[in-house]
Amino acid sequence: MMSVEHKSVSSPGMENSLNLFTGLLVVIWAGAVVFATGDLSMDYRIAIGLCVFALLAILSDRYPLEVPFGNAYLGLSGTVFWALLILFEPIWASAAALVATLFSESVVQRRRPLKAIFNGVQTAISVLLGAMTFEALNGTHQLQGSVLFFAAFGLAALVYWLSNTWLVSIGAAIIYREGPHRFWQRNFQWAFVYELMSAPIALAVAFAYQELWLIGLVLVMLPIMMVRVAYSQYLQLKQTYRETVRTLIKIIEMHDSYTAGHSDRVATYSRQLCEALKLSPNETEKIELAAYLHDLGKIHLDLSGIVRKAGKLTEEERRLVRLHSVVSADLANQVTYFRGEIEAMIRHHHENWDGTGYPHGLQGEQIPLGSRIILLADAFDAMTTSRVYRRALDLDKVKSEFVKFSGSQFDPSLVPLFLDRVVGEGSSIIKQPIDEPLEGQRARKLGLTEEGDSDVRHLRAIR
Repeated sequence: MMSVEHKSVSSPGMENSLNLFTGLLVVIWAGAVVFATGDLSMDYRIAIGLCVFALLAILSDRYPLEVPFGNAYLGLSGTVFWALLILFEPIWASAAALVATLFSESVVQRRRPLKAIFNGVQTAISVLLGAMTFEALNGTHQLQGSVLFFAAFGLAALVYWLSNTWLVSIGAAIIYREGPHRFWQRNFQWAFVYELMSAPIALAVAFAYQELWLIGLVLVMLPIMMVRVAYSQYLQLKQTYRETVRTLIKIIEMHDSYTAGHSDRVATYSRQLCEALKLSPNETEKIELAAYLHDLGKIHLDLSGIVRKAGKLTEEERRLVRLHSVVSADLANQVTYFRGEIEAMIRHHHENWDGTGYPHGLQGEQIPLGSRIILLADAFDAMTTSRVYRRALDLDKVKSEFVKFSGSQFDPSLVPLFLDRVVGEGSSIIKQPIDEPLEGQRARKLGLTEEGDSDVRHLRAIR
């Protein structure tokens, strides 16, 4: 099941809008229940079965998975609900889903009443629509090996998933002031793959219940829960990787405080460009991690004195600075998860499109896509923040520089998208903690800063 988690303080207007939308959903669900048809008789086996399925849904949602890059959650309860819509009449399946979700949201997750009601009723509507679709096509709630059964199940699952994700997206749009379509694309576009993978599990649960009743449920759900716990531990490990990366970056910034936040900003701009390119969450995550680590080698080389230098660099200083991408990649190579793609992105993030970059003079498509993205983000942050050797450039100047060096330093296919979707009118620029380093102020007064268009490329490529 997908649900939206409210992480920010909402305004009265947002609260009223969400109240109205939730009320509308309640009316829709009640109306659908009234017009739903079917055998509504219930014996003790059905009653106990519904209670057990509701309990399983609650347990499944005890530790939901956070959807990457979004404010939504994905739980294993969706698999339980799929089995519900196969086995029971639409009204009973929907009612069980409503009770389970309301209890999970209110008691287990301890979410606010409005949030709990919204998630409960949107889940109930999704299950009801899915169950009605299955019943209309299959004609019975018995599992069969026919093509019609699998077609009915597939379409019912699709109806449930689309209803669930779009209702959540509309609710999230109200809370986060974001278009429903954009929220759906950013959070749920990839998620149907997960749902397809869980479809056989739902069928296995339904078959076990039909053949062995409650004993069958226990035999099937126990290993599923164990897999869920293992996957949760995997996600925790990935989070540990990210926290370790952030710690390393903070250590670098302690040695080079005037660029504080640089790696965070580069990672943010890189992620935004990845999203504009509609890259997969997995690829986006790797590029974002590489962006965080792209300057890791500076702490090993102790470049703080060089990057603080107000005047032009000597040849030896330039040579030493050029080593930082190699050293950064070598340090990242010490962590198994970073080896391969992430390491390569870091190593080549100063390669230029025309082959004039370093360390290996790669050109064009030879350069990893992640490296080309990081180069753009790195250059943008370098030009929009103040450094020891020059002040931040105005936005028009920054844009003209990207256009000027498109096809020579930067990937010409990425520059227009970066300027349109990431840079825009400048609202996405992350403000530097300080407007201009004190060393830069002193150097400017002494006339030691580097000026002129001929030096802009040097500043981007070297420091």
